[in-house]
Amino acid sequence: MASISLTIDLEDPTERYEPDGRYVVMTRRILELCEAMHRRATFFVIGRVAEGAPRLLQEIAAKGHEIAYHSHAHVPLTEEDPARFRRESKIDKDKFEQLTGKPVIGFRAPRFSLTPESLWAVDALGELGFRYSSSIMPTNISLFGFPDASRIPCQWPNGLIELPLPVADLGPLQVPYLGGIYLYALPLALTRHWVRQADAKEILWTYTHPYDFDRTEKFKSMPHTPEWVSLILWLSRRVAEKKIRKVLSLGNAPPLGERLHSIFPEIS
Repeated sequence: MASISLTIDLEDPTERYEPDGRYVVMTRRILELCEAMHRRATFFVIGRVAEGAPRLLQEIAAKGHEIAYHSHAHVPLTEEDPARFRRESKIDKDKFEQLTGKPVIGFRAPRFSLTPESLWAVDALGELGFRYSSSIMPTNISLFGFPDASRIPCQWPNGLIELPLPVADLGPLQVPYLGGIYLYALPLALTRHWVRQADAKEILWTYTHPYDFDRTEKFKSMPHTPEWVSLILWLSRRVAEKKIRKVLSLGNAPPLGERLHSIFPEIS
């Protein structure tokens, strides 16, 4: 049976991060789904959430979910200033840990933007005390793809563990089939097939966003996103929750941070 972890990229596409914004309401909708499905998830949280809705972080952690980090303001690593990244990430990590009383050991790059051009971030994450990253998309069909990267968990030279986005082959393409547009657009039967065919050494996880669950919001372009992509993402909201529920029914796995020891038993 497949073991699939649920991960959520907790961000506000309006970039306002208001205390009662739609991203807060939809995050609570995801918490309800997790409770109904007896799931604990990993929430990769934007640093600005701690400024706008600190109680939301506390609520997530109190329900037994893992709080991980998703950068301060969702700037892709390929566009980030390394010094600013280190400074903001340290402040945010400390704030998250103070709010929740739990260590923050996981990181996910915005848009999976850990690429050959942004590998400086690996050393930065190690210096900041992160134990794992979930930031690589080993595919040739994305602007931020890293097609030569490993598909199974691996360690960078500094010891940081990388948990790559699950992908499957479709002819010459590598498809990130367990999350985002790909999950919502592809037939569920194909997704099930790829899950069954996955390498036993892979760590499978799906990802979603609070806005994916917002079926009543009127269409608007998302920041830094082409109009046609924004439209597809908006239309996908009609099926997102149903698809996520069906994928999660394939097999239960704990938050990503709790799976590290099973991958590398020598790690304490």
